[in-house]
Amino acid sequence: MAGRSRYVHRTALLIFAGDLLLVLSLFIAPATLEPGTVINLEGRANAMDYQDIWNDLDPFHYLVYTFGDFNCHQIEQRSIIINGNQMPVCARDTGIFMGILFGSIILARAIADDSPATTMLSVFPKRFRENKFVGRRRGIVSAVILVLLILPTGLDGGIQMLSTIGILPFGLTYESTNPTRLLTGFSTGVAWGLLMTMLIMTLVSRRENGEPPLLPILKSR
Repeated sequence: MAGRSRYVHRTALLIFAGDLLLVLSLFIAPATLEPGTVINLEGRANAMDYQDIWNDLDPFHYLVYTFGDFNCHQIEQRSIIINGNQMPVCARDTGIFMGILFGSIILARAIADDSPATTMLSVFPKRFRENKFVGRRRGIVSAVILVLLILPTGLDGGIQMLSTIGILPFGLTYESTNPTRLLTGFSTGVAWGLLMTMLIMTLVSRRENGEPPLLPILKSR
């Protein structure tokens, strides 16, 4: 790998661009509605709860809020309010989509390989990559990195759930805050961005040694 100039991979750029469009839409939608148009929601995740409200919106706001309705519970207390309107998704999901931006662009100059773990670790310093343990256990090291990034969300949401059902020790209670949800969601989003990008790059991105990708769909540079 030493001495090679790395390609900027279209795969990572396409994922970044698509997610950037989504993230911008999530912020623009509540900011461009009349104040109080979307408020006091408390739905279910992965289910449509407010289709009658979205039907009264213009096409842009309809699409963005329908996306949020299907993917998120949209609970007001757990959502960021902009211009008197709830964002289409909660604070944690907002953080996740923002984190995907960071996770995907990190791999824009990675070295695409048939091994997803090798692809992801190629952006780390050479000294780290050439460590004997890392070199022999790339899959394990990559998995540990992803788990550590997801762990804050698991702890934040898990402790809150235990508090809700009243089984925390010593009568302790815990309710996460929107800044905490945003930050822990961002960390999880970085993991998702890395995971999606490295898997797709492994399949379709151009190899620096001239060999064709596993699925030669994109001529990535």
